[in-house]
Amino acid sequence: MKLVTAIIRTVSAQKVVNALKKCCVSGMTFSEVKGVGEQFDLDKPYTIHSKLEIAVSDDKAESVVNALLEYAHSGLPGDGIITVSPLDYQLEIRTKDKLV
Repeated sequence: MKLVTAIIRTVSAQKVVNALKKCCVSGMTFSEVKGVGEQFDLDKPYTIHSKLEIAVSDDKAESVVNALLEYAHSGLPGDGIITVSPLDYQLEIRTKDKLV
């Protein structure tokens, strides 16, 4: 399994979520985050972006990344960042089942 984490512009978030639902994602965590990237304005201590966390099988990770790149890209500074990490396993708390 893979954990795909993306920090994207909030204005792109709904397009990205819709594309991921159509692509191959059955669920994701979506939150508002504050941070400082390589470019920041000294008048503002941080910027506000959206963070998506998506757990997918290894074979779906590339499709998720491609959808993120297609729908979150504007070509301007501040578009965001995508991280793909190995994920050992997930547990469903209600059933105590290990998800694969």
